[in-house]
Amino acid sequence: MGKRFVIAAAAVVLATSLASIATGSPPVVAATTQGVTASTIRIGIPYVDFAAVRAIGVNLDPGNYSDAYKALIANMNAHGGILGRHIVAYLVAVNPVAVAPSATSCTQLTQDDQIFVSIAPLMPDCYLADNVPTINGSGLEQKTSSPGWAPNFTLTPPSSAYDPLQLNVFSKLGAFKGKKVGLFGGDTTDKSEVAIVDAALKKLHVDVTQTAIDAAPEGDDPAAYAQAAVIAERFQSAGVNEVVAVGDGSATWPDALNANQSSYNPPWVATNSADLNGYLEGANNPTYVKNMLTSTSIAQPLQVWGTPAVQSCVRVIRRAFPSDAIEAPPEIVTSKSLQVTTYAAPITACQNLALLATIADRAGRKLTESSFTRAGESLRNVVLPGVPSAVSFGPGRAYALGAVYVGHYDVATKTEKYASTSAVK
Repeated sequence: MGKRFVIAAAAVVLATSLASIATGSPPVVAATTQGVTASTIRIGIPYVDFAAVRAIGVNLDPGNYSDAYKALIANMNAHGGILGRHIVAYLVAVNPVAVAPSATSCTQLTQDDQIFVSIAPLMPDCYLADNVPTINGSGLEQKTSSPGWAPNFTLTPPSSAYDPLQLNVFSKLGAFKGKKVGLFGGDTTDKSEVAIVDAALKKLHVDVTQTAIDAAPEGDDPAAYAQAAVIAERFQSAGVNEVVAVGDGSATWPDALNANQSSYNPPWVATNSADLNGYLEGANNPTYVKNMLTSTSIAQPLQVWGTPAVQSCVRVIRRAFPSDAIEAPPEIVTSKSLQVTTYAAPITACQNLALLATIADRAGRKLTESSFTRAGESLRNVVLPGVPSAVSFGPGRAYALGAVYVGHYDVATKTEKYASTSAVK
């Protein structure tokens, strides 16, 4: 499991949360729910043990998550915590290359340590089912929590919510004007997202002429390329002059066109920037991506790094752990630069703790899972550290929505470049 740290320091909140901290001594109240007392909030931080990742030959260094959280929590507590409650944090290093450690850490944190909330767990399902809210849990594309589950408050909206928003932006930019559109799903798992995209485009009065999903067995690249070639021929015969590559298709479409050296190469849209970026990190042929449009809901690392709130967090961490390497993001992202991203831990810890503080502050002194949920879902037009554009949550919607950063391929750097401001005002 790795070494487990318990922090019970004295408190204050991150720069962006200072205004939300009450002044004076709040009234003392009795404990209201698991992990909450009159003077403390118990949180679990099951952070990824990247030493275990490097042990299997994957050289990634995102910085020291344990130190980043410890420094920021101590600073928050030193300034009063959250509405007078100090944060008691249980940090557990989790080996991500095996399933058992994630499940074990969940049991430990929820049942043994009886935490109120979990920060950025790899597999949030276990916590949510145990009625423990999570902040930016990953490994789960959350829509809304299952009935009876606690919410996973996240800054990353699911494709079901984000696709209609980004497609509306692309439509306003004229991407679909006068076009015959073909929808391409890169895998059978994209079927439900293709249906969402189809409905969104039709609502925008876009002419969706063809729809196809590459159903080749996963991992069988030759079969995937062969199916994509057939689909491309069908699109071309139907007069499709704009392709919307959905989900996995955001990587499969340019990969297959390049593998087939296709002469059919219409403008296209990638709905999933993460899959697209995964493709671009390797060798890529500009011929098949320079005519592409995409977007992301998250600001880029260099932009996030430069915000005053994040820099304030970085200063706190550097003071507490001066020997920790914390480097700024590069201006041009390459596959090599993605191996050393020591800025990631400070940014992640800063954002996650700020979101926790913002929600808990809104919930007030009577802090329960229910009041925490209502408070998070009531957040409107909130700006968090490293989130330049205001985002909002909503009833039954524990994810942020509102920012759309449009991206284009840059031939000179062979990378994707995103706008510094959101297209949604």
